Amino acid sequence: MKLKFTHKTWYFFLLAAAAMSMLGGFAVLGGMDFSFLEMAAFCITGITLLFLAAEKGSPAKDKRNYFGLFVVLMLSYMGRGWAAYICSALVWPGLLGYEYQKGRPIQRQLQLVGAAEVLHLLFVLLTVYGGMAGLSFWANLLWVLLACARGWAALSLYKMQEDA
Repeated sequence: MKLKFTHKTWYFFLLAAAAMSMLGGFAVLGGMDFSFLEMAAFCITGITLLFLAAEKGSPAKDKRNYFGLFVVLMLSYMGRGWAAYICSALVWPGLLGYEYQKGRPIQRQLQLVGAAEVLHLLFVLLTVYGGMAGLSFWANLLWVLLACARGWAALSLYKMQEDA
């Protein structure tokens, strides 16, 4: 039996990553530490980007762009300080922007994820580096909302593949 992995498969994995991130965010809001869920979401997103880059028969431009996003994701993990936060905030909008550029009708999802990433990044940077610890609740709430936006975008991409 030979397994066949398509874009639809990888969009499902992105949906699963967003769901794990959302669950971890709800746990943080509830005062629990489920950081392993965010690490799992990170790993699934990275694996998805790598497999999208390695898809047999895809154009070199696709491979280059997906791999570039994977590199940015790795920089967010290996980097330190505010640069790591910025790299992390660029991955999903970059992925959705590339999918939109390929003709997928996901403009609203791209705008929502982009806005949510900017707001979340702002609140995290103000909390961590601006000395405004009182904003941590709002940063965590924005984390959950960002995960919801990512989930909507991944679900939209998945559904588009279903129709194709």
